[in-house]
Amino acid sequence: MSHAALPVAKAHPTYVVLERDALISADLIQAIETLGPCRVMHFSSVDEMASGLEGVGSVDAAFLELRLDEALASGLATNLGKLGARLVLTLGEDVERVMSAGCRLLLRPFTERMVLDVLTEPATA
Repeated sequence: MSHAALPVAKAHPTYVVLERDALISADLIQAIETLGPCRVMHFSSVDEMASGLEGVGSVDAAFLELRLDEALASGLATNLGKLGARLVLTLGEDVERVMSAGCRLLLRPFTERMVLDVLTEPATA
């Protein structure tokens, strides 16, 4: 059988978690993984994340332990947007401001249901 005749494997979604706290990141990753097969990339710092995303073709969603201004100033919002990521900020601030920037806000303490809701709700325009 030629390689051309082999079925193409469907790529699994890729999610990024930027979180310093080990327990919070573990809970967040576990909730994401309940959606099914996926790739979850965990980073503890902005610098680690910036270098760790090199060569990644696309990101479905990124959970960032940042405020909106930090995400914008660091360049992560722009870079992740280019990868197609839905940005989910996990540090509280004005929900309307965050949403008007095209991001989502996942307030702490979060539940698995809250994580799934933010991943499955329709994207903003």
